[in-house]
Amino acid sequence: MGKRAFRLIVAVLLVAAPCSAWASCYQSSIQVPTPFMGNHGEVFQLIDGSLWEVIHEYEYLYEYYPEVVVCPSRGQIILGGRALSVQQVGGGSVSSGSSGHIIESNIDGEFEGWEGETIFRLMNGQIWQQSSYSYLYHYSYSPSVIIIQRNGGYEMQVEGVNQQIRVHQLR
Repeated sequence: MGKRAFRLIVAVLLVAAPCSAWASCYQSSIQVPTPFMGNHGEVFQLIDGSLWEVIHEYEYLYEYYPEVVVCPSRGQIILGGRALSVQQVGGGSVSSGSSGHIIESNIDGEFEGWEGETIFRLMNGQIWQQSSYSYLYHYSYSPSVIIIQRNGGYEMQVEGVNQQIRVHQLR
């Protein structure tokens, strides 16, 4: 058997029988946030509604609705040839206003960032207040938000903002 035939057989075997670590990978796209930055702590939602968090990465990608390969067993997504470490923080889509560890909704009206004790009214009727000091200006009308319970409190990520803020629920 020649070298060329051997390489062809090996290539066919690799394609037909991928290793188990890659067998569970699938293609998807990131829907929220826009843009996707790929930085530590950023929570993102795939087209299937699952929620993931970037861990230990600082890429500053500025990608809008990027196509990715998700490899849950490896704890990675692959975007444009780059492998980013991630962890899943939510299964499927969580409806607005549901109780649990993850809340998805939208800001009710104008959003102009935060400045210390900012109050956020959500479309699902909930009201949240900033609980850690930080200042940020970013204007958007009715951006989507994801609030995740972790480390004994809640963190809110607003679509289009590359920073999370600690919050507590008022109502």
